[in-house]
Amino acid sequence: MSTDKANTLIKPEDVVLWIPGNVTIDSMNAGWENIAIRGYEYTNLDVHIPAMRDYMIVNYKKSAAEMRRKGDASWDTQVVKPGYVSLLTCGEDSRWAWNDHIAVTHVYISHDSITSMANKVFDYDIASIRIRDEVGVEDHVLPALTSLLELELKQGGLGGNLYLESIKNQIALHLLRQYAKLDFKEGQCRSGFTPLQRRLLLEFINENMSIKITLEDLAGLVKMSVPHLMRKFKVDFGNSPAAYIMNLRVQFAKRLLTSKKEIPLKVIASEAGFCDQSHMTRVFQKFFGKTPIEIRQEHTNLVSENSVSSIVF
Repeated sequence: MSTDKANTLIKPEDVVLWIPGNVTIDSMNAGWENIAIRGYEYTNLDVHIPAMRDYMIVNYKKSAAEMRRKGDASWDTQVVKPGYVSLLTCGEDSRWAWNDHIAVTHVYISHDSITSMANKVFDYDIASIRIRDEVGVEDHVLPALTSLLELELKQGGLGGNLYLESIKNQIALHLLRQYAKLDFKEGQCRSGFTPLQRRLLLEFINENMSIKITLEDLAGLVKMSVPHLMRKFKVDFGNSPAAYIMNLRVQFAKRLLTSKKEIPLKVIASEAGFCDQSHMTRVFQKFFGKTPIEIRQEHTNLVSENSVSSIVF
């Protein structure tokens, strides 16, 4: 093994140079982008694998075997079989060994694909992503997605590129959900809601002003997590959802106070979504430095003065 070879990130098509085996399926010449598969049949081996360019998912196809990975000081061991996968992170050397003949399908997915998906999901710039090595872990999602890739390679079909992209995205998202550790860069969320999401949120808030509106309600409406909703809300509306909704309640209640003098304060408080009249009073004092009664009286006096001044003698 040459020094140059050891220090170069190896590509998926070169893995066979380090883990010699019989190739059974191969997508390397299929024109796929940022994802590839290759099937192997191996005898029992003990191999050093240099740092790889891509993440590698090992799917086990037939009988059980004992899989081992050399850690910092000792071997980690796990019995693997169909329905289990091993994960090899990119950019790190590793040593693996197994005690029997095995048949596997490798899936290689690029670091760029994982990073791109992470930025879409979290809408934050990702400082670093680490997907930990797994000697063997039961995971029925990744083998199922691998089977879809194998079928696409063998049969193809209408919309092949779109189909591959969707499978690649599902694999990337599953890895992020189950196995990744992420560090975020400092900074705010980069984008707000889509026009449709913004319209749905505003309509829901305005139509439900009189009842309690939770963050879970809003997040479910636009199909995202509560933290993601709060980050986007800050970008789009300049404030937190709670502060924005409270401001709407206050302005709505003030309009009722000044335009509907016959409506009791407790009714206005209820229609604007305050807990009760005293809650509305406390919020008004915080916003305006005045109680609702004082604001209503000031408006009444102003209207009376304007009426008198408009009389022509």
